[in-house]
Amino acid sequence: MAKTVAFTNAKPPSNLHSHRTTSQTHTVSFLNLNNLSFVSCSLTLRHKHKQPNWAKPPLLRSKSGLGLGPVEPLEMAAQGWNGTALLVLDMQKDFIEGPIAVKGGKEIVPNVIKAVQVARERGILIVWVVRENDPLGRDVELFRRHYYAGGQVGPASKGSPGAELVEGLVIREGDYKLVKTRFSAFFATHLHSLLQGAGINNLVITGVQTPNCVRQTVFDAVALDYQPVTVIVDATAAATPEIHLANVFDMKNIGVATPTLQEWIDFKA
Repeated sequence: MAKTVAFTNAKPPSNLHSHRTTSQTHTVSFLNLNNLSFVSCSLTLRHKHKQPNWAKPPLLRSKSGLGLGPVEPLEMAAQGWNGTALLVLDMQKDFIEGPIAVKGGKEIVPNVIKAVQVARERGILIVWVVRENDPLGRDVELFRRHYYAGGQVGPASKGSPGAELVEGLVIREGDYKLVKTRFSAFFATHLHSLLQGAGINNLVITGVQTPNCVRQTVFDAVALDYQPVTVIVDATAAATPEIHLANVFDMKNIGVATPTLQEWIDFKA
């Protein structure tokens, strides 16, 4: 026979604890296997509620006036460089020196070289993200296929001089080379599985160009919950400073850290 038992001033079961201040009535049912009696009880519980007290991270301001993002992501990265990867995007001759070169590309070459040097010193994994397109242009975006028509050697065609890294940038043992055919380094590549397998959660981005490959890669990284994501603002570039800064502003607004190279260097693990 089923029995209903009312509990008054009874201590509630431990699995009913909550973190809300509101009084609630819980109905708990369980089966007594000894006498096959079904027991139901009503309990009025008062739970503690604890509001999170989120601290607002201070803003780090650059002398260059770029207006940087929160300090906190950089501090997180500095605490564990072995969980960080440096992505060098499209620093190839065709995109820096060739007919479709990014106008601001040459200016950042020394800073990209320096970022790679510092990354090596810190034991950071360096991922060289490059384009090596089919010579017939069959794997490039539709709007670029005219560059490969009529026997032309299109931008970053596989095996062409234009697909090589600019002078001063060299892939070394222990680095990783990733070939992509679209703006984002994550699109239709195995980058995410590579980074996850290596225990990488923090990404630092350099290269060209800010509104295309940099931005698309950064937004995909944020969507995949990499934290922190850092864009070194003077080791990335666009056709004009205005385009560059507008995109930096957008990335900063989704939680991306945007230090200068020197500010990134100054963070010590």
